[in-house]
Amino acid sequence: MNRNAGIRKLYPFLMVLGAGILLFRTISLMFFEHGLRILELWVNVLTIIEMIIDAVCIVFSLKWLLRNTAAAQTISLTLGATAAIFHAFRVLIYVIGRLGPWKNFDVKPAFRASAGTDIFWVYFAGILSLLGLLVVILIWIIRKKRRRYSSHLKCS
Repeated sequence: MNRNAGIRKLYPFLMVLGAGILLFRTISLMFFEHGLRILELWVNVLTIIEMIIDAVCIVFSLKWLLRNTAAAQTISLTLGATAAIFHAFRVLIYVIGRLGPWKNFDVKPAFRASAGTDIFWVYFAGILSLLGLLVVILIWIIRKKRRRYSSHLKCS
């Protein structure tokens, strides 16, 4: 297997890994950390939407990994970016709900007094989400430059 083939397999593998981590974390939050019971309905709806996006991203990333089609690659990258952006939005809600003046606004009123979080995990989640967004932006810029460069080659 040559180096380029290995690299082409690395990208969809990383997409599966990233979406899998997000999916695992979301399932853990919802079912093992009692998110369905503790969080407000609108937060649960956002979380379930993110779970669906992650699962579909994994499917198309696996298709990209196994078949290496341009359509699977495009859909996988789009869903991966959507998942990262959606996750960052949810983490922003989490961070605001733990640090801001609207403390625990995302938690049902019956659980607000007992909803405590180690501040390390708040910052950890926020920093990782920001890094995820930066990676999405970086990939978008690289792909845009690559498209622009390849269109210049076709014209000449």
